[in-house]
Amino acid sequence: MKEIIENISDYISIISEFNRETIHRRDISVSSINFYRGQSDYDWGLTPRLYRENLLDKESILISEFLRVAPNEFQQMEYFDILVKMQHYGLPTRLLDTTLNPLVALFFACQGDKQKFKDGSVALIPNLPVFKPDSSAISLIMKYLFEYSGYKLDIQEFTQDVITSKELLSAHSMRYRSIEDVLHTLSKVPFYAVLPTLNNQRILNQDGAFFLFGMKVNNVEKSNNPGTFNKMYYEFGPIEYDNVVEKIWPKSKLLRIPSSKKEFLLEELDYLGITKNRMFPSTAKW
Repeated sequence: MKEIIENISDYISIISEFNRETIHRRDISVSSINFYRGQSDYDWGLTPRLYRENLLDKESILISEFLRVAPNEFQQMEYFDILVKMQHYGLPTRLLDTTLNPLVALFFACQGDKQKFKDGSVALIPNLPVFKPDSSAISLIMKYLFEYSGYKLDIQEFTQDVITSKELLSAHSMRYRSIEDVLHTLSKVPFYAVLPTLNNQRILNQDGAFFLFGMKVNNVEKSNNPGTFNKMYYEFGPIEYDNVVEKIWPKSKLLRIPSSKKEFLLEELDYLGITKNRMFPSTAKW
């Protein structure tokens, strides 16, 4: 497969070949989808900003402070929607923006004045199992993130909360029955591909989706204190995969967009209706 993109025609041919080689279904009963991520610097890895800036240990503080200073912005919203909104307001999160539209990904690989003279990239990531915000796995991670992160995790207490949680009992897919089930969701899956609620114009126009990144276990402590004797406390760190696209998911591809072709490609995308005004609608309402 040619990996250097110089015009729209070549790009569409590559995407067509890629889709022929992979499962690509997008309907109510979808089991897997191809995702795309455009970046204006080829050397950037597929890493969410929270992890890129080493802020995982500050995640709880960032979220709680945002909720404190702008409480009216997040009233009657589900946790995942809150995180998406914070992301679009510029807060570093464990979400990575992606799209289901390869032309949108190409736009993001080409736009951006700061990286004007750097080659861009488009990552093609096939056959990802898809999660919805109200699935049990995503609901569990959101419960951890909004209610338990920021300190060592009492795994027994958290697991009991998960098992008896009304939200998780009503969530779709798997039921959690043990600490091992909970730890698998928190620390054994590199990321989850999530199709968000289509509740704002930007997500609609960008055909947007998200990768919700997981964690690894950094340390486990067994308490010897009388009040918490034998309780297990977990500390987590960012998941690691060396920023290599093939390591994040098998059969992924990384295409290079030469900096010298960015302006030309943006002009071609403009003819197809993929414009800056469309990607960043100033009238977007949450």
